[in-house]
Amino acid sequence: MYLKNKTIRSHHYSKQQGFVLVLALVLLAVMTLIGVSSMNSATMELRATANAQQHQVAFNAVQSLLEYTVSDQGAAPIIDFQTSDASLTQVVSTTVANASSLSASAVYSGCSIGLGTSLESGKGFSYNFFTITGSGANGAGTATSIQGQGVRYPSASC
Repeated sequence: MYLKNKTIRSHHYSKQQGFVLVLALVLLAVMTLIGVSSMNSATMELRATANAQQHQVAFNAVQSLLEYTVSDQGAAPIIDFQTSDASLTQVVSTTVANASSLSASAVYSGCSIGLGTSLESGKGFSYNFFTITGSGANGAGTATSIQGQGVRYPSASC
């Protein structure tokens, strides 16, 4: 009877050792799947960040173009803000680092007489209104941006 118990116990231990091996292999497989999933997630986040960066480059390039277009260039202005020709579209193109296909167009939108402090009634300041639309892409051409801006510019008269 004593021998039977010994045999049963050693047989019982061998089953437990095999179960631990199977359990370790299952846990290793689960840990591997978690690691692979984390790597895929990190790769997708890296791609999304690079894509967002390229869109930001295109956005900043077009924003620079719009600021350049509406800026006062002294004796030789880029856009003639004194015109009142609605059919005239004035086009500006320039180069910005890491950008391509930059182009802006200014279209006369109308004129308005503002309320002024003039001594004569109805003789306030006049303003010309323009709609400026800019478009461009990043250097590789993979991200584009289209932006619009309104400009109010003092004019001699309406």
